[in-house]
Amino acid sequence: MAKKPGRKAFKGLAPKGYRIRMMEPGEAEALLAIRRKARPAAPALPEFIRFLLSHEIFVLASKRDGRPVGFAAAQEHGDVYWLVVHCISTPPGAPVGEALIAAVTQRARWFGLLTVGIPATVDNPRNAASNERDGFVTVSRKELEDRLPHRKATGASEVGDLDTPMIWVKWL
Repeated sequence: MAKKPGRKAFKGLAPKGYRIRMMEPGEAEALLAIRRKARPAAPALPEFIRFLLSHEIFVLASKRDGRPVGFAAAQEHGDVYWLVVHCISTPPGAPVGEALIAAVTQRARWFGLLTVGIPATVDNPRNAASNERDGFVTVSRKELEDRLPHRKATGASEVGDLDTPMIWVKWL
């Protein structure tokens, strides 16, 4: 099998047995199935495809068969790279969520962005502990905008439910 370009961009970030890559054509239905498993109220396929096309999609795939088992969607707004969706369909225990967040963070650094943001819309102690281990801190939306005065944290209403006053950020 011929190697595809860019396959090593996120080498070393995924746990054993997995790899991280960008979404490839024809994967929308597989990613929607993963999202529906994680969140049963997922959108219909046409709406989901529009979502995929408006974001950069990081795919966690099995090395054994290449099939997607998780994904993260991110979108640049000003100096912030927003991680807006993070769905995984793997057995518990593998640090696959952390690996996807590491890939998103690496890509943000490549773009020269100042921070990665995650809407803090769900009170989940396990995610909070993981985010803290990964170097994220919670800040208010106002604090984020104050720290990025020349480019307000624009796009927040477009990338997630940010009615919550808190956001997880990792300063790069």
